[in-house]
Amino acid sequence: MSISSTFLFSQDANLDKNYLWRVGVHSGSSLIWGDLSDNNNPLSKMFSNESKLSYELDFNRKLSEVFSVEGSFLFGKLTGVRSIWSDKKDADLTFLTKFYDYNIGVNADITALFGAKPDRLISVYILGGIGMTNYKAVKSVASTGQTLNSANGQALIIPWGWGMSFNLTPRFSIFAQNTFRNTFVDDIDAHIGSGTKVNDIYSFTSVGASYLFGSKKDKKPQLELVPINNNDTTIAQVEEYIPVNVSTSVDIPTYIKPNEFKTVNVILNKGDLNSAAEFNQTFPDGFIVENIKNSNGDFSFEQGKLVYKWANLPSDTQISIAYKIKAGNIIGESFNIPGTLVYKEKGKINVKQFKNQILIENIVSGTDIVGVQDKIENTPSKTDKSGIFYAVQVAAVYGGKMNPAAIQKQYKLNDLVSESEYKGYNNYTIGNYSDYSSAEERINGTKVNGAYVVVFKDGKYLPHLYDVNQDIMDKTPFNENGLTYKVQISASNNRPYPIIKLANKLKVNANEIYEEKVNIWYQYSFGKFNSLSDAKTYVAKAKALGISDAFVVIFENGKRIK
Repeated sequence: MSISSTFLFSQDANLDKNYLWRVGVHSGSSLIWGDLSDNNNPLSKMFSNESKLSYELDFNRKLSEVFSVEGSFLFGKLTGVRSIWSDKKDADLTFLTKFYDYNIGVNADITALFGAKPDRLISVYILGGIGMTNYKAVKSVASTGQTLNSANGQALIIPWGWGMSFNLTPRFSIFAQNTFRNTFVDDIDAHIGSGTKVNDIYSFTSVGASYLFGSKKDKKPQLELVPINNNDTTIAQVEEYIPVNVSTSVDIPTYIKPNEFKTVNVILNKGDLNSAAEFNQTFPDGFIVENIKNSNGDFSFEQGKLVYKWANLPSDTQISIAYKIKAGNIIGESFNIPGTLVYKEKGKINVKQFKNQILIENIVSGTDIVGVQDKIENTPSKTDKSGIFYAVQVAAVYGGKMNPAAIQKQYKLNDLVSESEYKGYNNYTIGNYSDYSSAEERINGTKVNGAYVVVFKDGKYLPHLYDVNQDIMDKTPFNENGLTYKVQISASNNRPYPIIKLANKLKVNANEIYEEKVNIWYQYSFGKFNSLSDAKTYVAKAKALGISDAFVVIFENGKRIK
């Protein structure tokens, strides 16, 4: 399956700047793991009355692309409730702690460590350090509010954690972060546990925004001492070094026909540079590149990457290289061709980036288009059909259109190709099947890599197969009275699962499968058995068909009891 876009990404000039400082502000939930807390589940704890809002301000100084030093100041509150002790005795205790802490540490960008580009959208990082916390805690009876005792103090902390940053612009980003503070005291909750040496830990889960500033200043021009001969006396003359203005010109054609070679001429304006250099470009799958002129450089083209490499650039101030390209069997798609020129100047490595765009034309003979269009005009469109049916998607394009006849010819399809629009995408499908299994079988008969089954409802394209779950599932899943035994065959967290796929795997009808949402889980069960033994018999059949975790569930008057 092929997807293309008509959008171009233009690099911001600010990406060339190397910002050294970052200031960030964030707020979120502060939690404590101590003696006066019943709940140790981080997720449920965050959305309970044991969560308090806290705020943090941090400053970060970049040391390298990977490492930076960071200082932060956090202030907020902590709370918790202990209703019962581990020995089952009543506790009825609660506490409230006000605190602030400050620390200094090191931040390591994991994405940069593995070679991600500086202008990436997402960065993942870890951090750690050392600091101090100051706290004032009050313990009281939970049921009456009566104050029992208080604790004030200062303690050493070891902060550590991780985060993810989304870089919206070269200067501005938003981020999500989770950090823990390991303390060296046991009374941040105003309670020291009996017979335990476990110290309190508190965490801060937050979202925020950060701003970069203080770009690194360019170095002053280098000064060289050049001896000259003047009246037979050697004196020193100060000569100012001016960096060379290096540029590239690449005349890739804007349009190219499939399987047609086109020549590309490249001009490198390099001045008097004679150092090592490399010119490279990256082409999509299906492109072929052959050398024409290399200007004493080494040419290679492997896995879509074109490279010209010189140990020492030629002496000419301007050099030219040339190659020819062919697009292969690609039709009606637009591609970006990124490239870089890497060179050394006075021992410093410099990189010049550039980008070209090329469009592969639709080439279909007039007779082919007319013949296919006649068939399309005489065929009812998908929008005329009511009910639910399935088709095979073979291509999609965002912000543009493809020629259905060209797609049909490219993939040697006997079916007519239909076009359906959804949220800016034009989707191209074949077939019109009343059942999912027939559509899935049709995929095996195509030569389209990545083709998959999609669903239409009343002629409207739907993005997910589970969008029709409510239409095709079992509408009468329970016995009228008493108990109903069913077999649970699947469960999905936060997102539905296509019932039609489950039915196809079990070789049953979709209207025999029931979908039920319980909290964040979508649960799927089969059958309407009158006895436990009948349900267990089907569990064995389901496991034989690959549903290894199938089990019996019981409903009474439509309500699940087990």
